Amino acid sequence: MGRIEKEAFLFLLLMLLRTFQTCLAASNTQQPKRRESLSVSSSSSSNGPGSSVFPIFGNVYPDGLYYVSVSIGNPPKKYFLDIDTGSDLTWVQCDAPCVSCYNGPHPPYKPARNKLVFCKDPLCAASPSLIPYTCEEPHDQCDYQITYADGSFSDGVLVRDTFSLRMSSGSLAQPSLTFGCGYNQGGSSSTSTLMTDGVLGLGNGKSSILSQLRGLNLVRNVTGHCISGQGGGYLFFGDSIIPSSGVTWTPMSRNRFHKYSPGPMNIIFGKQPIGVKDLLVVFDSGSTYTYFASQPYQAFVSTGRGNVCLGILNGSEGGLQDLNIIGDISLQDLMVIYDNEKQKIGWVRENCNRLPTSGTALF
Repeated sequence: MGRIEKEAFLFLLLMLLRTFQTCLAASNTQQPKRRESLSVSSSSSSNGPGSSVFPIFGNVYPDGLYYVSVSIGNPPKKYFLDIDTGSDLTWVQCDAPCVSCYNGPHPPYKPARNKLVFCKDPLCAASPSLIPYTCEEPHDQCDYQITYADGSFSDGVLVRDTFSLRMSSGSLAQPSLTFGCGYNQGGSSSTSTLMTDGVLGLGNGKSSILSQLRGLNLVRNVTGHCISGQGGGYLFFGDSIIPSSGVTWTPMSRNRFHKYSPGPMNIIFGKQPIGVKDLLVVFDSGSTYTYFASQPYQAFVSTGRGNVCLGILNGSEGGLQDLNIIGDISLQDLMVIYDNEKQKIGWVRENCNRLPTSGTALF
């Protein structure tokens, strides 16, 4: 067994033990949380890449999600966004006017007409849509339609506005970024929607907020999170706060879902293999729980723990088919790093209750 395989085994074992310690009263009918894809801007920075750190709020239970406060517009206004490494699209509820909006914590974002992104924009084609991309008139608005695995959805248009970010240097950056202006949301009865104004997509697609910041030379294409089992934690853009030693790294595996994956793993429980090999998994901070496809889930359950709850559910019953998701409950008290520059994923045990001193988000 190679070094990377051993480290992957140890990590999965660590996650299983962690979820055992943080067992929650979750039913097997719990549906997976959302996932999917967004767009960019232009500007430049002469100071070179830095980092920005955002305090995280929320918990696995009872909130069922982790979110950050993001400031958008001029003057800046606060919006709470669900952090989601399983999707690229960042969107906020939007009064454009709003066709159907839930009662979020803040009034919907109201864009000026000159903030609209036209369909001729190169990244318009990267926005999620249920119909094939077409641009009949260059100055038509750029629409998006996104549906998540839990049945929730957001329809809207792409807009561009300033985001206020406090950088590790202490300076305030206000890049112009493209995101979704969602004027039609629905399809989910989750109470988590009442706690947030939208979704912060942290995926590695060209149109993600992270990719846009990298294109502006504000941060390197690296992001990560440290979510606390006690609630809260922090999210970061850039690589300046990553420990210089002690991190376990594995190559980032590209898969058809274009999500963050450490590649195939085998599952062991304790020191006992359960007969599941080459299991493709993805890390998804937008999922509260961990999901295995039917076959590995049944093999895992049949290993024997009586009434023990690990926060691991049958993803096949939730419509995930053969996708295996490592969610928040298994990622607690670890700094997890997604390095898109070097195409690798890392993790290290960390005190997620302490906010790093290198860069703090403005909120």
